[in-house]
Amino acid sequence: MNQVTFLASPAGGESACEPPAWQGRAASPVNLVLEGGAMRGQFTAGVLDFLMDQGLLCENVIGTSAGALTGYYYVAGARGRTCLQNVVFCDDWRYMSLKSYVRTGNAFGREFAFYDIPDRLLPFDYDSFNCSPMNLVAVSANLETGEADYHLIADAKKDMPYLIASSSMPLISQIVEVDGKLLLDGGACDSVPIVHSWIMNGTGRKNIVVLTQDATYVKPANKLLPLISSRYRDYPYYVERLANRHIDYNRTYRAIDRWHDEGRLFRIRPPKPVQVGSMEKDPEKLLALYEEGYQTAASNWPALLQYLES
Repeated sequence: MNQVTFLASPAGGESACEPPAWQGRAASPVNLVLEGGAMRGQFTAGVLDFLMDQGLLCENVIGTSAGALTGYYYVAGARGRTCLQNVVFCDDWRYMSLKSYVRTGNAFGREFAFYDIPDRLLPFDYDSFNCSPMNLVAVSANLETGEADYHLIADAKKDMPYLIASSSMPLISQIVEVDGKLLLDGGACDSVPIVHSWIMNGTGRKNIVVLTQDATYVKPANKLLPLISSRYRDYPYYVERLANRHIDYNRTYRAIDRWHDEGRLFRIRPPKPVQVGSMEKDPEKLLALYEEGYQTAASNWPALLQYLES
């Protein structure tokens, strides 16, 4: 039986005086796998805040795109940070907008979101990430190889380019060049990185998988493939992955359902279709999705406990 650590934590959002949620606690031998989904990551944020409130610290977090971003603040123990940032800045054109795309080449403003906000507007304690007992792996797509890039975020500031790359959606984001690699959003190559989680620690380790689509969702073929093929014609392997992404994605969702039923992992997902857009600007809808994630995690908690302790 795996030994899992659970400790209660106080309610309330992140503040300058509040210590990180991991302080005084040990990480449990559990992997946490987080799907992306742009602003649908509000659901994941609610789930992760509930886990922090229960004192469940997962040793390894593997996140793609928005999953990497929400995982970043979970590893830092910054309860409420993802929700607060999205709700406060969702209608600021510098955070996400077509205006940002026209002015900067990125619909999701990189300089504003990854530097201005944490360094000035909503100060973030980077040491809370660097000193955490948990680890974060950010998943990006390597344009030249057409394969997923899995990077351990060892330093909250120095490894920021990998976090940016993981969430840089094709067509509306500039390519990230780092360590000789050309990277974009990891969803093209590994939307739900459960297999990589098993490669890291073996199939015997407990895995919690947080999805951002409900059970009825089926991803369609990409209607923008002709534009993608033209824009990224120098990277045929990457285009190939995007052309087949809906097939891989739907197969992964089916497999996760099967593995959940078999007890090989524990899946948490929205109970109904998500009505929040990728660039949602309605703070009430974002807050409602966050609350849905929190309540969904709470309703799954008894079954999750049973799974972790089995």
